Amino acid sequence: MTQDQDTERDTAPTDKDPIELVDHVTVECEALLGTGTISIGELSQLTKGEVIALDRSPADPVDVRVNGKTIARGEIVTVDGRFAIRLTQIG
Repeated sequence: MTQDQDTERDTAPTDKDPIELVDHVTVECEALLGTGTISIGELSQLTKGEVIALDRSPADPVDVRVNGKTIARGEIVTVDGRFAIRLTQIG
């Protein structure tokens, strides 16, 4: 196959919706409650029961991240005894 034929095959139109090309790909999704800062000295002295203060209040929305990028915000809820996020903002 020549390079021209290769290029034609790679750019040939498809009847599929572009999302169908990647809809089977899995991504890591995480919810960020907040962040805190402590020194290495404080970190090395942490014991069970210690509390690390975060920069958000319990009423603040949590960030929903996909592969490290914030894509939404929401509130923490429980579903069947497990944590879940009810989305309140997307984008």
